[in-house]
Amino acid sequence: MPPTTPSVLSGLANISIASNDEPSSSQKYFSSPFKSLEDDATVLPLKESNPPDVYGDLVRPLHFFAPPRYGSPPRFLVAHPNGSGIKNFGTTPTKVTIRDMRNKEHRFHLALHSFKLLRYLPAYPYPLDLQDPQTITTVHNSITDIIRLNVTSANQITIFSTAILKAKNTVGAPYPNVSYPMQVDQTPGGAILRAKRHLTPDIAAQVAMGTLSLRIVTVYRPILPGDEKITDHQLCLAESLSIPDDYLVPVEHVYPDRVGQTYAVKHGHGQRFWYWSHMSSSEAIIVQVYDSLLGCDSLGLERMVRGATGFFRVMPRGWEEGKDAEWLVVRALVVA
Repeated sequence: MPPTTPSVLSGLANISIASNDEPSSSQKYFSSPFKSLEDDATVLPLKESNPPDVYGDLVRPLHFFAPPRYGSPPRFLVAHPNGSGIKNFGTTPTKVTIRDMRNKEHRFHLALHSFKLLRYLPAYPYPLDLQDPQTITTVHNSITDIIRLNVTSANQITIFSTAILKAKNTVGAPYPNVSYPMQVDQTPGGAILRAKRHLTPDIAAQVAMGTLSLRIVTVYRPILPGDEKITDHQLCLAESLSIPDDYLVPVEHVYPDRVGQTYAVKHGHGQRFWYWSHMSSSEAIIVQVYDSLLGCDSLGLERMVRGATGFFRVMPRGWEEGKDAEWLVVRALVVA
């Protein structure tokens, strides 16, 4: 597929924020009963209104970095408080295999793969109102507990962003929306800027000197009514050690009052992608996007363990309506 042109981008935009800082079809379909379902798999008509149950290993397009014209450095101008703005680079949709982690939950470790799967969590109320102070307190306390239990030596936890990301299948649905391009949320330079912005000057200085270690983690939780499951707009995770540093491109995020930096991801051979099918409101994924301490790869070489993420459409061709998705996304600095 051809790369997209530079355009207005929703980015990591939010419906509700509490921060310290395809056409629809009237025809209904169901899918093949086989677990592995490719993007162009045969889809048969059915009168039922229920969407197909898609799970197992999939072949779907993910959105990878396409460079700006004329060799300009990639830049994202953030023009709105919800995170939307204008970028000077595009993305290239590329079909890849995205493997299902369901029933393999125990295989993934934060310090090795850059993400960990969490189960049997108390569900949040639906809908989740982030404008309510009591709700925010409940969310922050529960996320702090999750981080403390799953991140080694989490001596100080500072939540700096709490948002609900939504994906609407309705034609003409307004922004904001989830972010589809694959990216790593922080570069080393961006992480230090985050520390200076959200930590006390003394702690931030010790982090910058290396006296204290810093990790940045993101917790993703689907927000759903009752026993419903996420069926579309799934979160894709890339194994950290399968994305070489050469395939990470620094992108400046220019805000009215500051400059941040993330990594866009280029597509390459050997990259490994995962998703967690049938996620419920009692499940969560914790992702490490930065660690000032280096880990090791399978050859014993030092590597930074940092997770690349992006959302993707699960529903096969012929079922454009799918189901809307709603995700709670909480980001935190962890000092040890």
